[in-house]
Amino acid sequence: MQVNLIRYGLVWMAASVVMLLAGVLLAQFSIGMPAGLATVLPPMVASVVEGMRVAQVAPAPLPSRDAWICAAAMTGVVAVLTIIQLPLYWNSPMVAEARETIPLVYVAGIFVVLLGVILMVNRLFLGHGIKLGLKRLEE
Repeated sequence: MQVNLIRYGLVWMAASVVMLLAGVLLAQFSIGMPAGLATVLPPMVASVVEGMRVAQVAPAPLPSRDAWICAAAMTGVVAVLTIIQLPLYWNSPMVAEARETIPLVYVAGIFVVLLGVILMVNRLFLGHGIKLGLKRLEE
């Protein structure tokens, strides 16, 4: 595997923290964060960064199959990190209310659907990051 999953996870966590802080800052001005942005933007940033790093190591585009395998591994990192973070916000008022009103089966289904979205984002932006990295090497 050509991607560094630890670096991907660290960039994903940093982008998630930035999104959290941006949401808190925007809430001070009564501005809401667009729905789904916190789900899509961190893996997007982490995939582009990782793609640019992959291009530095292996200056050639990844074959499609390898890119899908890397994207799936990166999505697995997101799943593991999300499950690890779950106890931090499990008892927050918003999550507690959601747990009371939404059956656990639906929550699990939503989690799987979001992982599918993250898989697609990872695949798309890993390729984009590799293209950016290759373009950067040409200059």
